Amino acid sequence: MEINKWGWSPFFEVENEKLQSMGLVPGRIIKENRNIYEIITNSGKFTSKVSGSFLYKATSKSDFPTIGDWVGVKIDNNIAVIECLLKRKSAFSRKSAGDISEEQIIAANIDHIFLVFALDGGRNYTPGAVERFLTRAWDSGANPIIILNKSDLCSNSHDFVIETELLAPGVPIILSSTINGDGLQEIKQYITSGETIGFTGFSGVGKSALINALSSSEIMKTGEVRTGDHKGKHTTTHKELILLPNGGILIDSPGLKELQLWGDESSLEDTFSDIAELALHCKFRDCTHSGEPGCAVTDAISMGNLNERRLHNYNNMKKELRYTEARSKMSANAVEREKWKPVAKIIKKITK
Repeated sequence: MEINKWGWSPFFEVENEKLQSMGLVPGRIIKENRNIYEIITNSGKFTSKVSGSFLYKATSKSDFPTIGDWVGVKIDNNIAVIECLLKRKSAFSRKSAGDISEEQIIAANIDHIFLVFALDGGRNYTPGAVERFLTRAWDSGANPIIILNKSDLCSNSHDFVIETELLAPGVPIILSSTINGDGLQEIKQYITSGETIGFTGFSGVGKSALINALSSSEIMKTGEVRTGDHKGKHTTTHKELILLPNGGILIDSPGLKELQLWGDESSLEDTFSDIAELALHCKFRDCTHSGEPGCAVTDAISMGNLNERRLHNYNNMKKELRYTEARSKMSANAVEREKWKPVAKIIKKITK
């Protein structure tokens, strides 16, 4: 079937019977641009939008399809309409930009996610950025791989590998360069037939150039970075799913200016497993690691076994998640109040 080469698997097959009973066929979002979707189905490709009933049921951005999603599609006279969203196997997300506390799904149903950083200076590699992206990757359900790109522009690239290994124990780390070809073969080992690979990182870290090198063709537009702070421009303006000659599937999406966290405090457990393990030995179960007696975490810092910067970033990220969670609950309560307003008006009329 056409959809098999685009990642259809037994995970999604369980919903196929339900789709058939509704008169729908499965399709995958292979391109997304401002709520216009290109879908691949067994009947071919279609440009589509969500149905009116889909719009009515959706309550947040995360309810809408995004690149990589599998959806139930109604095809009539060569017109395809998205009627429902299939359960996601994984989802890389962040908090939406701005003041609204809402989850934004960047890409869905990814098997491996490449977290791309660049070693050309500026903000393209910082320990805090590695911890932040890694936290979202672990929480997504996909397997993270860290790529330290533009190694040809760095004279001490192996020092960055050592630093990253301390930040992300057990996570594969690859030094790469599209100029001299370093690391490309290592990256290709993770790209296998039928599996979906996501790329994410800040603008200007070289994601599009990497995709071009991996596919051996200029399928993605690339751009320059500013010399002052090494920030890049958005050369990718839409989300697209790319099928490689070997059967691997790549997802490229626009580079991020920032990555705000989404989730709860448990999201930090994998990224900061060293702190979580030390905390088990603190004298008090509710220890905040800020001066309490018998704190195993601060003891580890004083003995040089834990970097104080790491604890500082852990505490900052925990505060951010608590704030986001509180704002999210407030937003949910507001939506619930709006939903019951018409009912309250009817009850008021009946009472009168």
